[in-house]
Amino acid sequence: MNAPPLDLMADIVGGWLQLPGSASAELMGSVGFGFLCVDQQHGLIGDDALFPMLQALDATGTPAVVRVTGNEPSAIGRALDRGAAAVIVPLVDTAEEAARAVEACHYPPRGGRSYGPTRAAWSPGRPDPQCIVMVETVAAVEALPEIAAVAGLDAVFVGPSDLALSSGRLPRAQDDADYEQMLRKVVTGCRDRDLPVGIYCATPAHVHRFRELGFTFFALQSEAAILRAAALALLTDAREDGRPSTQ
Repeated sequence: MNAPPLDLMADIVGGWLQLPGSASAELMGSVGFGFLCVDQQHGLIGDDALFPMLQALDATGTPAVVRVTGNEPSAIGRALDRGAAAVIVPLVDTAEEAARAVEACHYPPRGGRSYGPTRAAWSPGRPDPQCIVMVETVAAVEALPEIAAVAGLDAVFVGPSDLALSSGRLPRAQDDADYEQMLRKVVTGCRDRDLPVGIYCATPAHVHRFRELGFTFFALQSEAAILRAAALALLTDAREDGRPSTQ
């Protein structure tokens, strides 16, 4: 089963995968997320685990997005050869870096991606992959108009914690007016180019807040975070003294 096309302007809510394993990928894919991001940058997912996870997501009809380890043609090509519908490229600060990511996503003459008759060739009906670049530094926010103007770029994705760190805040300090103004600047720059703009959300409340700011797609916290929070809540409820675990 090929997953449906990925429409990042459709106010879709996705999920996040950090743990290697096709079973957990299939489980998360069965929930009904608009997409699932397989995180190779900060997750524990290597190339060998990536292939069966993408197969599992295809089986559930869930579009698979891979956050690659960096803005490198080899990393982007491996994710696309294994069947990713899109890649998220981290730490893109300039239009030149964004153009390099786009080039790595497409075969000549459109780009410079090397052709290999692997999984992408086994399913000729797949749409062209999408290139999503991360805006997660103050420098990237300042360069957003130029980044958004790059030909062939499909979407921008904000990393809120790294953006907070880059602006001198703690990773979870994202509620002040100046920080919100940075987010609005990103949204405005993308809207001016009719470019989808997404953001990572730690909670559903963040989804609602960022939707009001004009973001068009969202990724909720990872299966690892969900599992740990659920396990901790169960243990706390089961303890005789009702106190949370100290672990």
